[in-house]
Amino acid sequence: MVGVSTKSLYGVAAMHALYNSPRNKLMQIKEIAAVTQISHGYLEQILSTLKKHGFVISVRGANGGYKLASDASKIIVLDVVEALEGELFTVSQNVGASVVLDSFWKDIQEKVRAVFNIKLSELDRAYATYFYEI
Repeated sequence: MVGVSTKSLYGVAAMHALYNSPRNKLMQIKEIAAVTQISHGYLEQILSTLKKHGFVISVRGANGGYKLASDASKIIVLDVVEALEGELFTVSQNVGASVVLDSFWKDIQEKVRAVFNIKLSELDRAYATYFYEI
């Protein structure tokens, strides 16, 4: 079964919340949790991993919090997901059944990865029209 875990869903949601923070303001975990509806404890784990991979910066103290480590136009959702999960939708090369099936699985893998190959800064624009059509 191909799927995306809650860790990835929540990780992208947290990154999106930080992106939408006014003027790249530091956000405390409780603020991110309120915006995303993610539990404080789970959010701490996710942000720790994202920090380790260089996606977010944390500042300690009363006025501390988290912010994006780089401009959202340089952050690819696929990279965030893979930092949290490992390589997305891997297929063992040359399954061996046939050249046609090997090509089929490789094509599927490329298409799944292409869906996630979007900049964080483009998410709103890319999907806003979808929600307005509903």
